[in-house]
Amino acid sequence: MILSCRAVATFNPSIPGMIETLGGPIIACLLFLMPMYAIRRVPALRQYSGQASNVFVVLVGLVALSAIIYSFMP
Repeated sequence: MILSCRAVATFNPSIPGMIETLGGPIIACLLFLMPMYAIRRVPALRQYSGQASNVFVVLVGLVALSAIIYSFMP
């Protein structure tokens, strides 16, 4: 406990920045990629598969994830 408190005091991380950095990929996956996965796997949603808009949503989700990955690079 003392070592973790010492590390936090030494590095002084930005908590809102950490929330933004770690929450961004989760939100992108939930908003873009999970519905497309559900369309492929859930039989009741299978009627929506095969539309061009699904490809667009997947591409936008991948662009959102790539922007997040790019921000991690120095």
